[in-house]
Amino acid sequence: MVIVNVPAKKLKSEILSEIYNKYFPMLYKYTLYKVGAPEVAEDLVSEVFEKVLANYYTYNPDKGKFSTWLFTIANNTILNYHKKNDRDKQLIDIEKMQSKYRLEDLIIDRELKQFLLTAIMYLDERQRNIIALKFGACLANREIARVMDLTESNVGTILYRSLKKLKEILKEQGVIY
Repeated sequence: MVIVNVPAKKLKSEILSEIYNKYFPMLYKYTLYKVGAPEVAEDLVSEVFEKVLANYYTYNPDKGKFSTWLFTIANNTILNYHKKNDRDKQLIDIEKMQSKYRLEDLIIDRELKQFLLTAIMYLDERQRNIIALKFGACLANREIARVMDLTESNVGTILYRSLKKLKEILKEQGVIY
């Protein structure tokens, strides 16, 4: 997606609409994984799109993909939110994230996801961030590497070790046999 040297009116209408439709679900899910509150996630994603609109001209395709630039803005927005609010990490309300289940499935999924989210809190910040980018935002390792300023192989290694640690934690909790 090329947005360099695009007139502001065209960006506001066509391109911003395309960007919003393509990236909103990924940004929202990523942000929700990081802040744990749907209302806050919506506000932060709106703030990200405001920043994109105000600063679209600073995007340089020679430096990286548009999605990398966008998720860097999102990550910085989330970090600023946490700094301003000095909040403890909260678990995500799974029911609000995914509510189209039968009652039995919802109960089972909710319990399993609560175990998983609790286990994720035992990981360090970098591991949690990579998991959120990988599974919340559905980014490839290469894109995660750009956002996190790591090598692609380092992202893969951290992801592997994080998942292995999560498996061990879940075994200790009796979730995995």
